[in-house]
Amino acid sequence: MKRSIAFAALCALFLTGCTQQTGEAEPVAEQAGSVNPQAQALEQAEQAGLLDGGEYDDRMTEEEALARVSAPIDGEQYAVAPTGETLSVGGGGGQAHEYFVFSVSRATGEPVGKVAVDRETGEKYNYLGDGVLEGYDSFPLYNAEAEKQTGWDGVYSNAAALSLTITQEEEGAFSYAFSDGTEGTAVVTDETAKSEDGEINFLLADNIVTVAGGGLTGNYTAQ
Repeated sequence: MKRSIAFAALCALFLTGCTQQTGEAEPVAEQAGSVNPQAQALEQAEQAGLLDGGEYDDRMTEEEALARVSAPIDGEQYAVAPTGETLSVGGGGGQAHEYFVFSVSRATGEPVGKVAVDRETGEKYNYLGDGVLEGYDSFPLYNAEAEKQTGWDGVYSNAAALSLTITQEEEGAFSYAFSDGTEGTAVVTDETAKSEDGEINFLLADNIVTVAGGGLTGNYTAQ
């Protein structure tokens, strides 16, 4: 594995780049593609040469995005379904972001609204139609308590069906196990962590663990 100044910069990013989202919701689609911790981490990982350079698509699948939308919503009272809409935001001077769009309705059939999920970052938005996105906290069923990060514990997976299980039994450390057999212990600093051997960095934000290093770089979404 390459160990370089660029990788050190990635580590520094992990120690400084994870901040809680504040301020007003993004009002339009063009603003919805703004930089977030996961996107920053993966960009730095690519620059550091941590990606294998092959045909690797770490974007979310529709099934993963559907699970992300459904998780905090009461499945007995509401239904979530793909709309089949294609939504792409950006382009020109910047890279376009693609979104899956899902409709949410009451069990009785009345529509509640639509949710768009960024395929690269997993971030959710309230979709108003005609390419207009607002912050997810404006969605009618938004529940701050249900969306709250509960810690590192859990099972995560990426678009390549590689899973990551994290078990945190004490503050300051957790054990991790990837489905390819890679496992170990990491030291935690707030929303970032580093494996004891120094090879793998972890960033936790929005129920997504971004991994850099060890040939495992990518976004892993909570199951």
